[in-house]
Amino acid sequence: MAATLDQAAKTAATGTVTLSGVDVAPSQTWNWLKINDTKLTVPEPPAADPAADVPAAARRITCGAGAEATQWLDAAATSRRTVVVPAGATAQTVTVELDASLGAVAQTNVFCRPHSEVSVNVIVAEGLGAAPKERDERAHAEANEEVARKADLPHIKGDAAVTIGHALRIHAEAASVVHVTLLVAAGTNEQYLDSLGVIADDRAEVTVRQYVIGAGATALGTNVELNGDRSRLDLTLRYLAGAGEKLDLGYSVPMLGKKSRANLDMTGVLTDDAQKSLRATIDLKHGCKGAKGSEQETVLVAGDDVRNKTLPVILCDEDDVEGAHGAAIGTVSAEQLGYLSDRGLTEREALELFSRAIVDDAANTLPGAAPAAVVCWARTALGAEAAEEIADALELGDHALARTNDESEA
Repeated sequence: MAATLDQAAKTAATGTVTLSGVDVAPSQTWNWLKINDTKLTVPEPPAADPAADVPAAARRITCGAGAEATQWLDAAATSRRTVVVPAGATAQTVTVELDASLGAVAQTNVFCRPHSEVSVNVIVAEGLGAAPKERDERAHAEANEEVARKADLPHIKGDAAVTIGHALRIHAEAASVVHVTLLVAAGTNEQYLDSLGVIADDRAEVTVRQYVIGAGATALGTNVELNGDRSRLDLTLRYLAGAGEKLDLGYSVPMLGKKSRANLDMTGVLTDDAQKSLRATIDLKHGCKGAKGSEQETVLVAGDDVRNKTLPVILCDEDDVEGAHGAAIGTVSAEQLGYLSDRGLTEREALELFSRAIVDDAANTLPGAAPAAVVCWARTALGAEAAEEIADALELGDHALARTNDESEA
C-alpha cells in the first residue's frame, strides 16, 4: 500500500493524489451501481513513512475509511496525539479542533483502560482558535507561525479542494465507556475525510454521534469491532447536503462478542442536486451467540436532482442472533406543504424547516465549542437572522457570540 500511494504521488502532475477504495463496503454488490466505494482527490502529502508515526499498539486498529485513505491521513497529519486514560478514571475529555480554512489534518490515538470513561469531541469548522498559536500545537511553529503552517500542511496546487482530515483510533478496554462526537461545519469549497477505528473489549460501551451540516464533500469511514462479550455500540448520524455537495458514508460493525449489541440510527435531508451514498454493514460473526444488530436510515429528499444511494447489509455466520436493517426514503407531501403554506410559509421555507431541525439538534446536543461553531456556520450558510435565533436559544455568552461575529466578518 505504501508503494501504491508513493507511486500515485509521483505521477500526479497537479500535485494531487487520487485515493481509491475509500469507505469500501465489506460485502460488494454490482459494480454498475457505483456504490461499493468512492474515490477522493486530495493534496499530495509530505514524503514520509506514515506507519512510523502510528504507535505500535494502534496499528492493529482498522479504520473505516480504508487502508489507502487512512495512510494518507497518517502521512499528511501535522498534529499527532496519543492519550492513555488510566484505569478507573472518569470524566476525561479529548478535544480535537480542525480549522477547515487551514486544511488541518490530525491523527489521534486513544487507549481507554478498564473501567474508565472518556469523551472524544471532534470539531471541523472555520476560524477555530483565537490565535494561530492556539490552533496549531507544533512547537517549531512558534518562531514563524504563518510560514511553518504553509510549509507543513499538504501542498495544494491548481484547483485542488482544501482538504481537512482526521484519523482516530480508539481501544476501549474491559468495562470502559467511550463517547465520540463529530461536527462537520465546513465551507462549500472544502472537503473532509474522516477515518475512525474502534476495538471494544468485554462490556465496553461505545457511543458515536456524528453531525455533518456543511462541506463541499465529506467522506466518513467508521469501523467498530465489538470483539468483547456484552460490548455495545450506539451510533447516531445526522446529515445535511445541499446544492453541489457530496456525502459518502461508510459503516462497518464486525460483531464477535457474545450478547454484543449494535444500534445504528441515521437521518438526513438532501436538497437541490446533493449526492449521497451510504453503506452500513453489520457482520454477525461465528461465535457471537446472543448478539443483536440493527441499522435504520431515514432520508428526506427535497430536490428533483438529488442522487441518493443506500446499501444496508446484514452478514451472518451464527445462529441465535438477531439482525435488522431498513431504509425509509421520502419527500414532503403536497398535503404537508399545503398545511404549512396556509400558515404563511413558502415551499422553500417549509423545506428549510427540516434542514434547520438537524442544525438545531447539533447546536443543542453537542458539547464544548461545537454550539458556537454551529452558530458561526449558520451565519454564513443560513443567514444572520437564523444564526441569532440559534444563539439566543442556546443562551450563548457574550464571548462566544463575539467569537462567531469576528469569524464571520474575517
